[in-house]
Amino acid sequence: IRDEFIDSKIMTELGQDGYWKTKYEYLKQLEAVYNEPSGYNLRNDLDAFWDAWQEMAVNPAERGTRLVLVERADRINSSLNYMFEQMNGMRGNLNNLIESKVNRINDIANSIKDLNVEIVKQQALGQNPNDLLDRRDLLLDELSSIANVDIKSVDSDETMIYIGSRALIQGNIVSKLALERSASNEGMFDIYWEKDHVQVNLGGGELKALIEMRDIDTVQAINDLDTLAMNLADSVNEIHRSGFGLNQETGIDFFTMTKNTPSVIGNFDTNNDGNEDASVMFKVSGINSIDLNDSIGSAGTLIFGNKAREGVNVAIDYTAQMKVKDLIDKINSSEANVSAYLDDKNRLVLKAKGFDDYMRPSYFIKHIEDSGDFLVGITGVLNQSGEAGAYDWNQVNQVNQLAGDFRNFTVTPYRHPASSIQVNDIIRNDINYIAASKGIDTTGNGFNDKWNGIGDGSNALAIANLKSKEIMVESKSTFNDFYTGSIARIAGRTETANAETEKQAIVMEYLEKLRQSVSGVNLDEEIAQMAMYQHGYNASARVVSVMDQLLDVVINRMGV
Repeated sequence: IRDEFIDSKIMTELGQDGYWKTKYEYLKQLEAVYNEPSGYNLRNDLDAFWDAWQEMAVNPAERGTRLVLVERADRINSSLNYMFEQMNGMRGNLNNLIESKVNRINDIANSIKDLNVEIVKQQALGQNPNDLLDRRDLLLDELSSIANVDIKSVDSDETMIYIGSRALIQGNIVSKLALERSASNEGMFDIYWEKDHVQVNLGGGELKALIEMRDIDTVQAINDLDTLAMNLADSVNEIHRSGFGLNQETGIDFFTMTKNTPSVIGNFDTNNDGNEDASVMFKVSGINSIDLNDSIGSAGTLIFGNKAREGVNVAIDYTAQMKVKDLIDKINSSEANVSAYLDDKNRLVLKAKGFDDYMRPSYFIKHIEDSGDFLVGITGVLNQSGEAGAYDWNQVNQVNQLAGDFRNFTVTPYRHPASSIQVNDIIRNDINYIAASKGIDTTGNGFNDKWNGIGDGSNALAIANLKSKEIMVESKSTFNDFYTGSIARIAGRTETANAETEKQAIVMEYLEKLRQSVSGVNLDEEIAQMAMYQHGYNASARVVSVMDQLLDVVINRMGV
């Protein structure tokens, strides 16, 4: 005995219940990777790293201070590497679960098809296949939890079960789901209808939650780690390269990462055909120092690539009266795929924003163009105004469009900087290369070329000051603020999933009670029924006993 309305409502809510339970379970696992608020986490490693640079500024020649700095840098690298491995491993596990759930859907669909055929046969013979109907209902409940199915019609001949707008089961016909690895998503599975290769549209259920966790929540967390690692390495290297070590060497990076391309000028092979066809730069800077409060003194239009990988270019107008800081704010609040700020030498820096996907490369400046003079004569980013002087990533040798040299640009790193960041082997083998001294510019070309001496720690202090500098995410947050925001986003989603899970538990409990009121067995009612039948039996037995006595009397008297 079933109530179709209650069953339909339960199937809908089972999809939501499965969705939120799965989201909560894996968001909790993702949240645990951050290891907050314990004392052993990336946030504390960052604080210790900045403190080591601060100590270096005070004692630039002390060997112990330099060794401590390298050790604390290694702690950051180890934390980033470990967190990336945990998150990336979680993506792999989620992908395996998605494969398992899709296979289970196909198995359930085939089982329901077989039951449909047998149910129709038994009904045609005039039998009531209640056990088969119950088995089918149990499979439908499990299927609803996985994929949020919908039953469009039920009659004596067939049962039609839909996922999205397409039939998974129609009587004795099953449309199977198929898996295909995506080249643009690091080989993760996409789900299609096997018949015509149309992607499956999931409205809820465990499967949708697993896909969202794999391709949204975990991807965003990994992208945040990569962004933090890339910006940390680049910002420290930018200052470190301009300083001098105790051995009076300069131009050395403190951190290294695997590059996206072996080309030192950023030329890149996008389609892996052996021919370079693009340029990938993470950051470019100008050669001229400017003041944030100065008026630009020239009118024009800046054109940048869009922060969406396939988005159209973004145009930003400026006037001669506009202040430099106002134009920088305008760039950072636009849809451009670059953020802008002034470095420690007051030179304009344009830095790529990461894309919210897994296609390669992940960080690169798409387009830089200026119809006026701001990016040319004023800041010295480009050699020439207009379209002819534009930098565009879809062509090779675009480094020639830039006014600066190798000290003014950074080639895009490999896909996951968080997995490959490490202390430069040059420094690891000889800590005298750590550039604590800022040096002196004796030629006036904007680059320091002379050592300041053994007691100068000004370059180390400049690196230590990065702790409080807003150079992350459109130049509006520090490293710690950015990392805290990443944690807060995951924590907020976990809290929401937990609340929704608890609400769904209440809804499911209520609906299950409704179902049991129609289909279930009430033990109290059954005991009452048994008592009634027992009394009826006793009464019947008493009647028979009296009848027996009466007959005995009649027979005996007749015998007399």
